[in-house]
Amino acid sequence: MIQDLILDAKAQVQKIVEESNADSRTVIARYTAAMAVNFTDWIGKTIPWVRHETACHTLLDNLRCEATHDHVGMLLLFAKLSNALPSQEDYTHTAGEVAAIRHLFVNPIEAGLSGVTLCAVLENTSEIFIPDLARRAKERGCTDLSYTDVHGEADKEHSNAFLKALEAEVTMGYSNTSQFIAQASARAIALISKIYA
Repeated sequence: MIQDLILDAKAQVQKIVEESNADSRTVIARYTAAMAVNFTDWIGKTIPWVRHETACHTLLDNLRCEATHDHVGMLLLFAKLSNALPSQEDYTHTAGEVAAIRHLFVNPIEAGLSGVTLCAVLENTSEIFIPDLARRAKERGCTDLSYTDVHGEADKEHSNAFLKALEAEVTMGYSNTSQFIAQASARAIALISKIYA
């Protein structure tokens, strides 16, 4: 079930990226607006509710990595050097999808599974959108691709770790498991779609 979910998510994101007509400044700015601070927030909001030790370890390891390498700062520099720092319009454009994801953490009963699913989908589909962001940044004259280079290398490891975390978390007695997973996956994909719209 998990493998099929991830394969389906990758196929959807591949289609979104390939069919996007949005210019590179817009995509980078919207991505930065949506992800810069929110991704670590979503990890942090999952940790208190996650049930399996493997999932908890994966989330903490990812959060440590995000903090010690200052991924937020790296992303902001990446956007700045691409002349694509987000405007209020970029924040507003992605606000609905960001709010929908934040809503996944309102109910403690489902927050752990929903959060791990969200991270698993974003980490696994990043192998599609991170290289695209790098290509777009080069197009914009960006001279420091540390953000996309680091994520390109680290995300393979994180992708596998989150797959194992999700496989572990689904065994922890949630009711409506399929519903929570499908909902969290759909919200991750909707965010990527909005960034590239």
